[in-house]
Amino acid sequence: MARLSSIPETALSATSLALLEPTRIGGNIAEVYLQFANSEAALAGYFAMEQSLRSGSLQDREIETVKLLVSQITGCDYCLSMHTMKARKAGLDASTQLAIRDGRSTDDPRIDSITRIVRSFFEKPGVLDDSVLQQARSNGLTDANLVDITMAVSTIFFTNITNHINDTKPTMPPPPEITSKG
Repeated sequence: MARLSSIPETALSATSLALLEPTRIGGNIAEVYLQFANSEAALAGYFAMEQSLRSGSLQDREIETVKLLVSQITGCDYCLSMHTMKARKAGLDASTQLAIRDGRSTDDPRIDSITRIVRSFFEKPGVLDDSVLQQARSNGLTDANLVDITMAVSTIFFTNITNHINDTKPTMPPPPEITSKG
């Protein structure tokens, strides 16, 4: 049972309704977004960042790499299930997804640099190590990519921790279990 109340569509502003329109499934706005709508300001900010992220410098597979990894690190089952499906649609096969989540090499130096950066944010807070930054640049990541990675982390962290408050239950099949720890 969700901990946050679901805001009825009739109580939402026209702006929020327009933002939520793409989330409709079978004619209904996804319940999780009606719960996020308890703060229409936060909802608007989230969707603005998502729109900027999607028009930024990262490919969909790179965005989904970040979203899978952060959801794994924070233990958000709802987002992990959702982004497993989205990552597949973005071209990340099951073995690559497991490697991303488990901290193993994907055999894609650019994806590996992204995961190393993201893991650094959580495992070693503070200034990013020069070696991590240098590796990222040597694997083709630009300054725009680096800033967009932080935005991707921000958007998924928002949904992850809001889902933790809400105790949001997954609506998608669970992702494959990680059998080793990298």
